[in-house]
Amino acid sequence: MTMRKIILLAVVAALAAPLAACGRKGPPEAPPGADEKYPRAYPGGAPAPAPAQ
Repeated sequence: MTMRKIILLAVVAALAAPLAACGRKGPPEAPPGADEKYPRAYPGGAPAPAPAQ
């Protein structure tokens, strides 16, 4: 019975691990050398980052 629980926990952990890797890590940033004026707003409702001064 304990081996069955260990296997079940391992399967649950293996299925839950990819979910922890998904999601937004921070505000989007333009790639180096890109025009910082466009796009004015990124998809998803997040505001565009402030232009560098």
